[in-house]
Amino acid sequence: MQKSQMNVVVIGGAAIVYGGLLALLGDIDVRQMAFTGFAVVILALIPVLLINLSTKKFAAEVSEVNSQLKASNDALAEVKTRLAQITTLDELTGCSNKRHFEDLLMQHVAMSERGAYSFTVAVTQLDQFSEIVDRQGLARGNEVLQLFSRIVKAALREVDVIARLDTDKFGLVLSGCSEEDALVIISRVSQLISQIQVNDKDDLKITASGGITSYHGTEQPGDLIGHAEQALLSAIELGGDRVAGYNYVEPVVA
Repeated sequence: MQKSQMNVVVIGGAAIVYGGLLALLGDIDVRQMAFTGFAVVILALIPVLLINLSTKKFAAEVSEVNSQLKASNDALAEVKTRLAQITTLDELTGCSNKRHFEDLLMQHVAMSERGAYSFTVAVTQLDQFSEIVDRQGLARGNEVLQLFSRIVKAALREVDVIARLDTDKFGLVLSGCSEEDALVIISRVSQLISQIQVNDKDDLKITASGGITSYHGTEQPGDLIGHAEQALLSAIELGGDRVAGYNYVEPVVA
């Protein structure tokens, strides 16, 4: 029952009590009637005041509980967001991690199987990472990796994905791209990467190698990553600073 309804009930009850008293007292003068009415009003006001005080206290308690609940929900949402970041992102670069990359690849495979959708997978890495670490330490190497990942992100479109697969190895999913389109994108990335300055002397030129493979309708995410890594290895064996494609062969159906 709401506070206003309770007040009406109390006032109504007081009026009934007042009428009953007048009937019981019989023939009384105006002063006695006024005194009786005043007494009834006082008696009626006491529960009304108690009801109002209780209602205000209850409302304050409810408001406090709602505030605490909101704070708990906000904290829980923050924890969930942080947990999602921990489980899907690489801490150093902010790129997706390998597990999340494989999950995303599975989604792209599913989209391709549902309709006319194509994508290309690339794996790329810095050619000089080991040399940077040897000459300037791991901390400087990590700084270069962070810069490298930012450059690649800036060169990609919003629909593309970048993930850190290994120490200096990154995986890309290029949505709606053929291998020819992927070559253009990675060539643009390579041009930007060449501008990285490792030290003040600038005596170490930064380059990257890459391997690419398109989805042909039969590969699993692990296959796609493996094929792109094989192509990357071919690019490195040819001297690095280049992109190689994977020579896909249709599986033989028995």
